[in-house]
Amino acid sequence: MTANEKVAVLTQYLPRVADISDRKTAEAVAEVWFKALEMSPWDKFDQAKFKEGMDDVTLISHVNSSIECALSLADIIHKYHGCTFDKQRIIVLGLLHDVDKVVEYVYNDEGALVISEIGQKIQHGVLTAMLAREAGFDIDMLHLIITHTHDQNMKPKFKEGVLFCYADLCDWEMTCRFSD
Repeated sequence: MTANEKVAVLTQYLPRVADISDRKTAEAVAEVWFKALEMSPWDKFDQAKFKEGMDDVTLISHVNSSIECALSLADIIHKYHGCTFDKQRIIVLGLLHDVDKVVEYVYNDEGALVISEIGQKIQHGVLTAMLAREAGFDIDMLHLIITHTHDQNMKPKFKEGVLFCYADLCDWEMTCRFSD
């Protein structure tokens, strides 16, 4: 599959890929997702799950929701406080932040969704950062990927990372604790 075809396929699941202004960046995002899919038990991106014990929530729905939340927060904060954000950085971070969940959750022999061996042994965000580095992303994006999660001690050094952390956490809390 060509790089353009990968971008087109991924855009079907994650429409914000089409909003990436730089084609090479869009291709690199798609490359990270496709490498993770190759490592996973899934055939398609929308089969990947968000969290163990939550078979009804897809990773794709979480990623889309988190990006939309972050962009909305950026607009609201700008409107009331004049703080400007790099929306491209937010979109790319949002598209990459949870790619490793494609391989972090699997079904066990009893049919229960559980944390995979990779998920048990490698901190969330690290595998995505490794794949992102292979795809050509810079140290700033690797930092943002790794610091998006409350599972580690380092905090994001960019305002887009701080904003995205809250949007991601909000979506996680609403999905895990309050879904109907």
